[in-house]
Amino acid sequence: MKRIRSIVVVTMAAGCTSNEGGPGMPADLSAKLDAAVTDAFAKREMPGGSLVVVQGNRITYAKGFGAADLATRRPYTDSTPTVIGSTSKPLTALAVLRLVQLGKVALDTPIARYVPELAFTDRRAKAITLRHLLTNRSGLPAGFSGPAYQQPPVQDSAALGRLAAAMTQLPLGFAPGEGYTYSNRGWALAGYVVQRVSGEPIEGFLKREVFLPLGMTGTTLEFWKVPNLVQGYAEGRKVRNIPHGPSITREYGPAGMIVSTPRDMGRLLVAMMNRGKTVDGTQFLTPELIDEALRGQAKAESELGGPTTYGLGWEVDSMLGTLTIKKAGSVHTMVSLWVMLPDRKTAMAFTFNREDYQVLGLLGNVAKILAGGQADPFPASAVLPPVAAVTPVRISAAVLDRWVGSYDTRIGDMLVSRRGDSLVADYQGSDVGLAPASDSSFIIQSDAVADGGQTMTFRRLGKAVTVWIGADSSGIRR
Repeated sequence: MKRIRSIVVVTMAAGCTSNEGGPGMPADLSAKLDAAVTDAFAKREMPGGSLVVVQGNRITYAKGFGAADLATRRPYTDSTPTVIGSTSKPLTALAVLRLVQLGKVALDTPIARYVPELAFTDRRAKAITLRHLLTNRSGLPAGFSGPAYQQPPVQDSAALGRLAAAMTQLPLGFAPGEGYTYSNRGWALAGYVVQRVSGEPIEGFLKREVFLPLGMTGTTLEFWKVPNLVQGYAEGRKVRNIPHGPSITREYGPAGMIVSTPRDMGRLLVAMMNRGKTVDGTQFLTPELIDEALRGQAKAESELGGPTTYGLGWEVDSMLGTLTIKKAGSVHTMVSLWVMLPDRKTAMAFTFNREDYQVLGLLGNVAKILAGGQADPFPASAVLPPVAAVTPVRISAAVLDRWVGSYDTRIGDMLVSRRGDSLVADYQGSDVGLAPASDSSFIIQSDAVADGGQTMTFRRLGKAVTVWIGADSSGIRR
């Protein structure tokens, strides 16, 4: 099996270790971090990424590694823009808290007061508050609908409002405050409330009231306007890094579509670690509001595995033997991870331009180095097994046609259609063959998607048709 390695040497680092207003990191410590990142990237054949370290009230380390684009050899630096995914959520929470500080909203007031035009069919929704939305306790279902792999037209400024209106027709999974579901819809609705209360598009409010006060001059929710966005990659089997578009859509902007740079992430972490005091010494939000954002408020399951508690956009637990406040985000081909260790007065921000959760072992090594220890050797890269060839079961066209249609899935729209004696799906932005294994189950035949080789199953639920990947419910047909 042929495996193609990155054409850019991963030991190349770009950026600097100086902070903004004080001494940087000692050279020997910086060299250890360089070596740890370089080793992990080489073992995982990662195209590119970055590491930023905050210590106390300073950014002491900010570097990019490898390539932002393998084809052009453009280096990944501390100013390379990337779509950050769900780490957008803490920033949307800050927009809400900004309105709280301005006296425009209250966290525990039902949102019906602020968006009376949204008439939910489920009467329980009248009790939804901003706190419910920001802690995933609103009862709104998980999901991610829309053309996720197509950048919508710039003129589509009504997208967020349409999504909010569509949510009113959905039944809640539980009464507000009585359960937990990680809901991108809930975060989009929080952004819509900000938009309605402020009287301006969420993109403009975030820029003026959140990004610029924090010094995040390279950060924006207008992802369609960003030049030189990092190139994302999917992890293939025959070819290690396959160029692939990110899963982005304007409707879900507040939930996961913000574009930022590594150094801007460091500026955010300085303010969060110092109770709202920014890199230039100004006070962004009151210390009490920052404390509220970082306070664990709901029992949850971490995106990185294991139990956690959820604050206003942050996970609060003890992952590294100390109090850990973190958030991860992904848009399928770009990943970001922010970790704060308040008791050590240390924070880290990572970005990668391929979704690869094995590389997250780098987090432990960086934490060890910063605590004065030594990094462990990074494990050798595991080779993804090839997608097994299957002998398709012959299924009649009439049976195949039962499953044809458009599905609302966790990663966006999926269109399933029939092609001859099998099905094909527009899945994760790729044209994926589905080899029949039974009347309702199909093997995903693709080298370019992470789920290649897994079983996609269609099931009837009353009048609805649902789709499953392995044992996980993935979506429902419209």
